[in-house]
Amino acid sequence: MTKSKGLVVFGAVAIGIALTYTVIAQQTQNAQPKRVPASVALVDVAYILSQNGAIDTQLAQMSDKYSKMMQDLEKETQEISKVRDLLTTYDRNSEKYRETEQLMLSKSSDLSSRRMMIVKEATEERMKMFNNAYNQILSHTQRCAQYFGMTIVLNYDRTKLSDSVPLFPNPQQYEAFMQQYTQYIGARTVVWADTKAVDLTGLVLKEIQKADPSTIRKTDTTVQNGQTAAPAARVGSKVNGQ
Repeated sequence: MTKSKGLVVFGAVAIGIALTYTVIAQQTQNAQPKRVPASVALVDVAYILSQNGAIDTQLAQMSDKYSKMMQDLEKETQEISKVRDLLTTYDRNSEKYRETEQLMLSKSSDLSSRRMMIVKEATEERMKMFNNAYNQILSHTQRCAQYFGMTIVLNYDRTKLSDSVPLFPNPQQYEAFMQQYTQYIGARTVVWADTKAVDLTGLVLKEIQKADPSTIRKTDTTVQNGQTAAPAARVGSKVNGQ
């Protein structure tokens, strides 16, 4: 092989190696996940729940339902009390006393179990109601946030800190009050935000009320201690795709 041919072969190999490394580098670069800048929005979940008129209606219905059930149990409690009073008229060593006492204990145990199950059922029903209300907030928050290109939505508390201290009968209660108050301050996830730009609370509330009019309270539903996000006023019903 002549010197010139050797140089040509060497050059071709070098070019091939360079191209191979270039392709590998490009593939590696393409495999890197693309970094999308995060944009944050805020929603006051507690406020939206407080404005949900359907919750008031359902809680009132549940209160009537379970109050009647507890009243029926109270009647049975009074009947058990009569049996207990009847025991005092029997000889403690008599068979009648033992039979009556066993009956009273059996009814008391059954009554206690049924009372516990009623409380459990009422708690489960309330939990389901609040879960449904939260999922409703979640669904509309997701749609609104995605419309504006938000990637994260934080739950935050817009209420102002209180300057007043309640009057407690026991001086020791003030220390417990301060502990709870400081914990409340520390649990506030959002310290500051430009709420005019990122607060979607008012928009989400309006979308929920539009989709389900039963959630509209008869009282004022305007946003307090904050303002609806500025983009919301511009798009109006476009969030619904109209």
